[in-house]
Amino acid sequence: MQDQKNDSTMEQSGNQAGAEGTPSAATQTEPLQLPLGAFIAYRITNGSKSNPHEIVVYPDGRVSIGGPDVAKQVHGRATRKLNDGQIARLRKMLDQVGFFRLPTPQTNPAPDARAHEIVARIGSRANHVKVFEGSIPDALTPLLQQLSALMPKE
Repeated sequence: MQDQKNDSTMEQSGNQAGAEGTPSAATQTEPLQLPLGAFIAYRITNGSKSNPHEIVVYPDGRVSIGGPDVAKQVHGRATRKLNDGQIARLRKMLDQVGFFRLPTPQTNPAPDARAHEIVARIGSRANHVKVFEGSIPDALTPLLQQLSALMPKE
């Protein structure tokens, strides 16, 4: 049973919010996690009342929309694919913007502020950054633009 839980890439536990005993904790968005085998996860949340939009990018170029690619069959896997050059550019962009050295700004955003959350891991380097519109570091803007371009058009 424990191995099965570890193999689950992004299973969200409803018990976490219940353990806190506060109903508002259940309505908040869970922190973004990097699925097993992925190297970037990106989420945009347009305020507290909207559903988040999420992508996960894998080193082989798969881009999973809406969460991790958990399909067991090849035909069920993410259909969007980046080529090797695009993957290399994303990796280079992480280094260029100093992503692995960025701290998460400790600000209290407005309730309807648009949030950008990125989790990335390359080798032993990993970081989790959450920024809000109006307080995005200039260095991070090119990476956000590149990741936003991978989001499906609404």
